[in-house]
Amino acid sequence: MKVLVIVNTSPWGGSLGVTALRLVRAMSRAGLRDDVRDGLRVAAVYFREEGVYQAVPGRVDEAGTPVLRDAWLELMREAGVPLLLCSSAAQRRLGVCPEGGFREAGRAEVLELMRGCDRVVVF
Repeated sequence: MKVLVIVNTSPWGGSLGVTALRLVRAMSRAGLRDDVRDGLRVAAVYFREEGVYQAVPGRVDEAGTPVLRDAWLELMREAGVPLLLCSSAAQRRLGVCPEGGFREAGRAEVLELMRGCDRVVVF
């Protein structure tokens, strides 16, 4: 089963970013196990609206809040999960696409990705 995860929230706007990261991590690990019948696979994580701030390095608002950018990039390296930024949200909020593993994606690319997925999970 292929899953697309969409993250709409900033890393400091609540705990949904951390929850999304934990879910993607768990799904990625489950997809590597032999006992998973459907071959669970995260097709990509798509950051839109305030979610594009997940790609900004070193931005921590509260004590104990992890720097999610580093955790997302580690997950990308370990599990090969593509990290996509909404191109219009990234241009409006960030100016330029952050380097290091995130890449911009347009609406058409994401809609095509959705068509190929069995599930879409939105945070």
